[in-house]
Amino acid sequence: MKLSRLAHITAKSVAIAAIAWSFGANALPQCPDPSWIEQNYVKPDVPSAGYRNGLNRLITWLPSFHMVHDEVVAEGNSVKVTAKFDYGAVAHKDLEFETVRFYLRGQQDSDWRYLGDAVTNSDGKASVTLPAMNAGQYRIYAAVPADGTGAEGFVTVIQPNTPAVLFDIDGTLTESDAEQIGDYTGIDRADQKEGAYSLVRRYLDLGYQPVYLTARVYWYAKGTRDWLNWMGLPRGFLRTSLSNETSLFRTAEYKIEQIQQLQSQGLNIVRAYGNAKTDAEAFIRAGLGAQNSFTIGPDAGHYGTTAITNNSYYSHITNEVDTYPAAQCE
Repeated sequence: MKLSRLAHITAKSVAIAAIAWSFGANALPQCPDPSWIEQNYVKPDVPSAGYRNGLNRLITWLPSFHMVHDEVVAEGNSVKVTAKFDYGAVAHKDLEFETVRFYLRGQQDSDWRYLGDAVTNSDGKASVTLPAMNAGQYRIYAAVPADGTGAEGFVTVIQPNTPAVLFDIDGTLTESDAEQIGDYTGIDRADQKEGAYSLVRRYLDLGYQPVYLTARVYWYAKGTRDWLNWMGLPRGFLRTSLSNETSLFRTAEYKIEQIQQLQSQGLNIVRAYGNAKTDAEAFIRAGLGAQNSFTIGPDAGHYGTTAITNNSYYSHITNEVDTYPAAQCE
């Protein structure tokens, strides 16, 4: 009887453990928190220091165009975050062989945490490797102690099957591709495509992780974040190119690679929006599906994507977004 009772208890315990494991395996991923991303924080208190490379004194009087390359990473994985530092709106001179300092701030942190120092390479890049972290959104600040400049970026740690909606920017959220020139030079703010704010905000309200994927070059990341902030939209996750050649000559391939990389970390891109032929090609070739790939503007419907007519999102929001199910997250 004792052995029988022990066997019964053991079998019951195994069954309970199996149920618990099954619940954990099928638990919903964490929803994004746009309000935290939209908050503006004072930059960390970075102790000043002298130049490691004295020649950099010749360029650091110019306006800075530093950027942090945002990352999406699966919970439990480490990730390398790269920052690029350059100066001058025209020359874009890299900050070479200079000490930079990295800081991290999570949603539960009351202040920035110092991560460590690194030295930029001949391309003005420096990196820091983050250990595996819990799911959530994190800010990275990369600073130049010698002149007090720096840049903020975002790391999004996700759980499997985190639902997301992807947006191109130029000609998709802005009125046209050409507007980035005026916006970058400060002559004029890029106008939004009619209904673009409402489109992104509606998906945020439904619980989807926003992803901005653009072929804009690295030095326009700063201006892009400023524009998103001006629009009232969360600034992360933003992915720009780290190579001028990528954006000019192989945009479709670049976006396919980026989509596949995001998917490999567990991001479930349920819908994507673009305007260019390269956007359409990338969405379809990346396997997002014609019914989930939307294009607007003169090339709407290219490569089998679903066309959005009238160069406006308002009817699309009413017919295709307001009726779309909320994200399966918690």
